[in-house]
Amino acid sequence: MKIFNNLKKVALVLPMILVLFTISCADDDEVKAQNFDIAQLESRLAEAENLIATGIEGTNAGDYQPGSKDALQDVINWIYKRIESSQEQADIDDAVIKLNAAIEKFSTSLVSEAFPWVQHGIGSGIELSDNIKQAMYKPSTIEMEIYIVDLNQLGYANNLFSTEDEPSRGLGSRYQGSGRIQVQAGTAEGWPESPWAPDGTMKSGEWMNVAYTNTGNEQKLYVNGQLVTTLSSVPEMTDVAMYLGNSPSFNDRSCNTLFKEFKVWDSVFDQGTIQANIGVTVDGTESGLVAYFPFSSNLGDSFSDVIGNSTATLKGNFEWVTEPPVIVLDYTNLNAAIQQMTDFKATVVEGDMDGDYPIGTIDYIDALLANANDVLANDGRQIALDDTASALIDSIALINANLVGPADGVYIDSEDPSAVGLRITPNYTPQGDYTYEFEVKLKTLNFTTNPPIGDIMGNGNIGFRVNGYAELTEENVLNSGGGWNWTNVAGFGYIGPMYPAGTLKSGTWHHVAIVHDNTAKTTAIYVDNIIVGESIDIDVPAVSTWGEIWLGNSFGFKMNGDIKDFRIWDEVRSVGQFDADIDGTEANLQIYFPLDRVKGIQFADETGNYAGEMRGIVWN
Repeated sequence: MKIFNNLKKVALVLPMILVLFTISCADDDEVKAQNFDIAQLESRLAEAENLIATGIEGTNAGDYQPGSKDALQDVINWIYKRIESSQEQADIDDAVIKLNAAIEKFSTSLVSEAFPWVQHGIGSGIELSDNIKQAMYKPSTIEMEIYIVDLNQLGYANNLFSTEDEPSRGLGSRYQGSGRIQVQAGTAEGWPESPWAPDGTMKSGEWMNVAYTNTGNEQKLYVNGQLVTTLSSVPEMTDVAMYLGNSPSFNDRSCNTLFKEFKVWDSVFDQGTIQANIGVTVDGTESGLVAYFPFSSNLGDSFSDVIGNSTATLKGNFEWVTEPPVIVLDYTNLNAAIQQMTDFKATVVEGDMDGDYPIGTIDYIDALLANANDVLANDGRQIALDDTASALIDSIALINANLVGPADGVYIDSEDPSAVGLRITPNYTPQGDYTYEFEVKLKTLNFTTNPPIGDIMGNGNIGFRVNGYAELTEENVLNSGGGWNWTNVAGFGYIGPMYPAGTLKSGTWHHVAIVHDNTAKTTAIYVDNIIVGESIDIDVPAVSTWGEIWLGNSFGFKMNGDIKDFRIWDEVRSVGQFDADIDGTEANLQIYFPLDRVKGIQFADETGNYAGEMRGIVWN
């Protein structure tokens, strides 16, 4: 500073055209006088110091980004040292270049109005400082505004926020492409999950208010002020970070979402307070406010909150945007598919002779077209438009492959990911005497699931399972072919009779009957008219909350083989009554699917009260 002040004095007496800075350099041999032109440097230094004096740092639009003044001052300090140590004019010129760059960087560091847009990508999200995570495990409330650009999933779900880690620890909330949402709270013993809020709860293309409360043992989630789901659990603390828009451990569960007005409070708000807070801004001085990120100004990729106690770091695939992005959808494929299906429908003639389109085909096509037009009108997801178009075209080939003809049941291929099973609606759970009958022929007992089991039928609370094997060894084969009639009885959980290994063999048709006597409280399993398993003191299954019965699958454990002649009776049937010739009008017959003739993709049972739908499976 002393040298520079002297320069100012010298400048007063030197000509205005040129300001000379004279440095006398001496060593043991000589003294050299060097003259440097510093007029430009002096002017830019004055400008830089004025920017620091008058500039205001902050997080609001128009402020300079926090830390930008210190960065410019560091360059100014370096410039003064450079002046004192300069040996030639090139040193001064180099200082001018560096100062110009620093001034330019400072001038462009203005905070702009913007929102962080977290986009799909492995690891994309907003990582929050540890103090926020600590607060979440205590009585607390989170409030935020979000704008979902697209509901599509990259991974299993889209994590709105998460501190989850293995093994089964942490808490979070996630939504899926249908718009349903839930909360989780890992307890080390497992992953307690709240019920899913209905499809359509989360919507794309609009700002939504989301609030989450945790008392320590109860978690609630509110969307636009309405309670949508509740969980009672005590989540275990994790060692991983708290994320918005992803999970720190399951890091493919990213969102495609904008965030703003993120607040964390150290108390549990009731619904009335949450509703009253919607749209209300804070300044960071409010009592009980732990953290506040307005997320309304571009602060770069790492910054502090308004209070100054918390930090946020944007990671992966993100950008700051001044307004939500507009997604331009391409409807070409779906419009073309709808037209192709409409033209195909005009060629369909239904009948019951071999080679005809099964009766009900036109109704099936109408349902496909209605769904496609609904997607066209209401779904804002490109993937939904394209998937619906592909499914519509595939359905034409499927319809043509299922013309009327004789059949020997339906085949469920456990190795085909698209093969789900035969879906029967509505669901039915017998509540008195009952008999289930069906015929099954397993193609193989070699299953790829873990454990290697296959459910031949099930509705969530009652089903029939066969044990298979994963590795082909003599011991494994000998231990396969047994199984279990699992029955969820209120107050007891899943119980029911088992049958021994070797009972069911691959490549052979077996008749299976499950008979429950509600007076005697017994349930027996018969295979090929021989009793192979029985439970006593067993009640009826609890009424299932599933929407359907499945043949060939249940809980994702698919059999590999054929099934036919499925019946449910509301009575105890004897061995002599098994596999009787019937037509669907018999007393106490609840459901009857003979599956002995191809009936297309969707068809009614012989009682006329139940509907079957082929989900990725084929007529045998």
